[in-house]
Amino acid sequence: MLTINRYKDIFLSEFYLDSSGEIRRATDGYLGRFNKGDLAKFFVGHEGYAYIQVPRKRAIVRKSHLVLLLNGVGIPEGNQVDHIDGNRQNDSIENLRVVINRVNSCNRKQRSDNTSGYTGIRWSESHKHFVIRKTVKGKRISRSRKTIEDALIVLQELTDMDEDYTTRHGK
Repeated sequence: MLTINRYKDIFLSEFYLDSSGEIRRATDGYLGRFNKGDLAKFFVGHEGYAYIQVPRKRAIVRKSHLVLLLNGVGIPEGNQVDHIDGNRQNDSIENLRVVINRVNSCNRKQRSDNTSGYTGIRWSESHKHFVIRKTVKGKRISRSRKTIEDALIVLQELTDMDEDYTTRHGK
């Protein structure tokens, strides 16, 4: 369950967006720890996302989720927040979109064991050809070609069929 949905009322009463899009405190803090109007303080987790602790609770949420909530954008159960430019620190509303897991998975970086230099193409030593694999509309498609040039043409054809493809796929 998404923590942001669980504590939505607390976040809406504790934070607001100012005119420049910064997240600020809506109330004074306990024993003067912060004042009304102060910028909210976030910390960066080991995977690169900014987080904030839920006031009065032992839970944390991503800054990107809070930005969407404060802009009136809900995150339905089972969906994820995608950073369009791939920068986990860029939590501006223009850079965020709510997507399903399959779409967000399209934005993974190229695997470290990739030998062709192209996401979706690998060299098969046993068959002596390039194998092109791509999932399009939930269906796994596999093709093979003898040359990298032919494999790139097939990969482009499969990519054109995929409306969930983003330009940073595999980067």
